[in-house]
Amino acid sequence: MEQREKREELKQMLKRLHEAKPEELATVKKEAAKYFKDTDPKELALAEQELIQEGTKREEMKRLCDVHLEVMKEQLGAKAKALKLPPSHPISICKDEHTIIKRNLKKLKNTLGKIKKATSFDKAKHQIDTLKELSHFFMETEKHHQREEEAIFPRLEAHGVVEPPQIFKEDHVEFMAKKKGLKEIVMNTEQVEFSKFLETVAPIIEFLTKKLEEHIYKEDNILYPMAYETLEKGEWVEVRKKFDAIGYCCFAPADLKKKNKKGVTKKRKR
Repeated sequence: MEQREKREELKQMLKRLHEAKPEELATVKKEAAKYFKDTDPKELALAEQELIQEGTKREEMKRLCDVHLEVMKEQLGAKAKALKLPPSHPISICKDEHTIIKRNLKKLKNTLGKIKKATSFDKAKHQIDTLKELSHFFMETEKHHQREEEAIFPRLEAHGVVEPPQIFKEDHVEFMAKKKGLKEIVMNTEQVEFSKFLETVAPIIEFLTKKLEEHIYKEDNILYPMAYETLEKGEWVEVRKKFDAIGYCCFAPADLKKKNKKGVTKKRKR
């Protein structure tokens, strides 16, 4: 009963953030910050889920999520950092991949900045080659999303956490469309003029560098801590097996590399 009451209070605060007029928002955010101080990621996700089930559209919940993330940034970040897991844990693997993805998002943004200063494909040749490499990299990162969707999300849903995975899946679909669009345009530069190329590629890159970074933040600070609290210890063993079966995009986890290396060594001795 106490948990039920707390969740209702949390939902009311989320609604107040949602309904606040521009001139009221700063005051409501301050009140929300105090209230959210002791709110864990799972309770937040379940409150959001109930609001969606009660009629709030997912698109509106995404916008609302950005508002309360701003309010809760400090406490969520502290709680996420406090989660100490071995490198072999699926969450650690995903977060390590996020580090690599963010590094390449930064490279993508810098490359676009240099292309904007060029006036032709000839003058932007090196940057176009870099974009080709990056477009391939970002297509490869789909395995990261696939592992989340096939190994983690079904288990969350089995525990009754349904809406958060659906929101993240919708993001994945949108990112995939943008990644395909990026690859298509950078692999067919001979078919368009430079100005048209820039006009087409710039919004795609700007979308990815902003929205994918925000998505990663939400996963690191809400999705993963929530998943860790929800799934049983034995379930993470099965999640890791599924991860290995699907495969990896940016790197192989350290323990898997070590295992493979031992296999190669033994083979050579024979």
